[in-house]
Amino acid sequence: MGSMGIPGSDDCKAFDDPVALFHDLEVLRSRENFPHSPRFDARVISRYDDIVTILDRPDIFSSGPTVPHPPSFIADKISSKCPMRGTLLGLDNPIHDRLRRSVSSFFVPRRLKRFEPVIETLAHQVVDTFVESSEINIKSAFALPLPLQIISLIVGLDPKQWQWVGRSLALFGGHAEYSSGTLDEKVAGIIELHEHIADLIQLRKADRRDDLISHIWNERDSGVVEMTDFEHLSMIPGLLLAGHETTTNLLTMGLSHLLHRNLWHQANKDDRTRAATIEELVRYESAITGMKREVLREFKLRETTMYPGDNVFLAYNSGSRDPQIFQDADELILTRKFTTQHLGFGRGIHACLGAPLARLLLRVEMRVLYERLPNLCLVTPYGKRKYDPVHEGCGIAALTVSWQPSKPVTRKLRNDTASLERAQASRKIIQQEVVVESIIEIADKVLEITFVGQNGARMPTWAPGAHIDVPVGTFGHRQYSLCGSPADEGRYTVAVLREGAESTGGSQFIHDTFARQKAMMIRGPRNHFELRPATKYIFIAGGIGITAIKPMIETVKTQGHSYRAVYLGSSRSKMAYVKELSMDPCVKIWPKDEADHRFNLSSLSCKDTKDLLIYCCGPARLLAAVEELFRDYPTGILNIERFENTSHNLDASLNRPFDVLLQRSDRQIHVPADRTLLEVLNEEGVGVMSTCSKGTCGTCEVSVLEGVPEHRDTVLTAVERLDGKTMMPCVSRCIGSKLTLDLW
Repeated sequence: MGSMGIPGSDDCKAFDDPVALFHDLEVLRSRENFPHSPRFDARVISRYDDIVTILDRPDIFSSGPTVPHPPSFIADKISSKCPMRGTLLGLDNPIHDRLRRSVSSFFVPRRLKRFEPVIETLAHQVVDTFVESSEINIKSAFALPLPLQIISLIVGLDPKQWQWVGRSLALFGGHAEYSSGTLDEKVAGIIELHEHIADLIQLRKADRRDDLISHIWNERDSGVVEMTDFEHLSMIPGLLLAGHETTTNLLTMGLSHLLHRNLWHQANKDDRTRAATIEELVRYESAITGMKREVLREFKLRETTMYPGDNVFLAYNSGSRDPQIFQDADELILTRKFTTQHLGFGRGIHACLGAPLARLLLRVEMRVLYERLPNLCLVTPYGKRKYDPVHEGCGIAALTVSWQPSKPVTRKLRNDTASLERAQASRKIIQQEVVVESIIEIADKVLEITFVGQNGARMPTWAPGAHIDVPVGTFGHRQYSLCGSPADEGRYTVAVLREGAESTGGSQFIHDTFARQKAMMIRGPRNHFELRPATKYIFIAGGIGITAIKPMIETVKTQGHSYRAVYLGSSRSKMAYVKELSMDPCVKIWPKDEADHRFNLSSLSCKDTKDLLIYCCGPARLLAAVEELFRDYPTGILNIERFENTSHNLDASLNRPFDVLLQRSDRQIHVPADRTLLEVLNEEGVGVMSTCSKGTCGTCEVSVLEGVPEHRDTVLTAVERLDGKTMMPCVSRCIGSKLTLDLW
């Protein structure tokens, strides 16, 4: 058994014996000071609240020690070929947040669900290789190869090369199976992997796929993040390593706990119980023991003063077992209701980026193993499991299991190569080579630009509400609504308002550089604001928002449906298409400078909402007023599209209270100014899962049915923020007084 040092001494041996780890951490939590660990050369922070205090102050506690610098004899070999700080874990701000922004939106749980069928297919294929046996080391046979295949596929590599990827990462760590070979061979392997990824990055610059490498290019092009190709390269190998190592260990350790306690059947009643089980397993014994931090400025924690240059080790596994936070903390309770988030995936700006993927992968793994291996049981005695030496990670070397099928479960090897290739090539972004056919100034500071296919190429059809992504030089891409006629299949027309100096520069670039016959590659069309069938419509447009509404009016008019519309602007000279629309008796034109009062939006309300749809596009202030006006209308009637990012220029200190209606349970809750929406939701028993608490991971995303979110996250794309259909309740709030969420 491991033991604490001499009582009262400043040293501890809490990490000497991995089997005694949790016993020793319990003793550590009982001490008022923070003893020094020779293993980590750092003071150990073991209580939940103390760990959170440090994680919430990245300005004082640097993450630099998390990823040690390689020794000079290795650095000399990989210099200029492999980034020295090739993972986000060891980076501080502002670099960390800038680079994480390039990948965070990819790992939102809602988006990752598209990979679930592929994960399940690959899981069955792996099981097919050993299912006819009666006994196997589940770690080497299943828990290791499947995550390596999945993370390779998602990053953009060939999943068939998973073994090569695993061996190539040996210099950085990984599992013992791939740590053989000389130092020179490991160095050569990591250089070869980086060269391969660098080639893929250049290939995906022009040929985008549904993978992480392409996603980073999309974020770079859209202006979300500025980064070099070398920084692009630095994002991938570290994610390959972390993306499989932790999941492999979580499944292996988790299986041992569940099978030993006869909880396997209870955990696998359905996907809901699997998700709850995974959360409790990660709390009970995470694959992350903890992380180091370096003190940058003098800081007093409880009665201990820490000084610049001191190192601390944040024992995540200890914090998640803190009895002051979690009732019966040393018990594995699959039905535990979390009101406080565990630390199994970390917290704060460095919370595990791949936590949503890990949760998805573990859930599918449990489902497939439960289906394919009936009567699963442990062969390795629970008390004889061999843990790896204590380090930042946590895992067991092997776990042998057996099964006795009660009925034939062997399946033919699946020939899913074609479906996997389709999955890799699917969701390829539509790109079109076009030229500018005409540019016309249709209002003050508004240009109408018409594109045609290069060399007469046919343009894909589109429907009202669609937009295209237009390249704007070094500013990336900007989204503009198609405002021509959907019936004109040979042309795309957009209208671009030249915005002021406070804008990001895209519209100014278009006004200053676009000319007839200018060739470019556009993306789309895509449609997040689709015109749905109805018999009655109300259209509300503010300023340049008319571009999304104009084709809708034309379409509804052609179809003979009832409609009325209002077009609001500052002055007639600045309102695009005002002359054309003023000829329609169903459209009310309202220039502000021609009226002595604001337009009365309430005049648009109506008692009969049967078969009615309302569409509104314009600035945030207009949208908030419209949503307030129609807040009591049935869900789905009001449809809005924003052309302003509501997260700009927000002062996080100016919080306002607001109310939230939980649509499914018809409950209303109040969110005070000094509380987060996530905290209030979970106190009310809603049980929204979270990880980072800082709006950087996307785990807590909830659906917004009505109201305007005040976005403060770094996960949602610009289009999603403008769409306003989801939000991150850990940081985001409400513009206005009320939100309606799709929750119980």
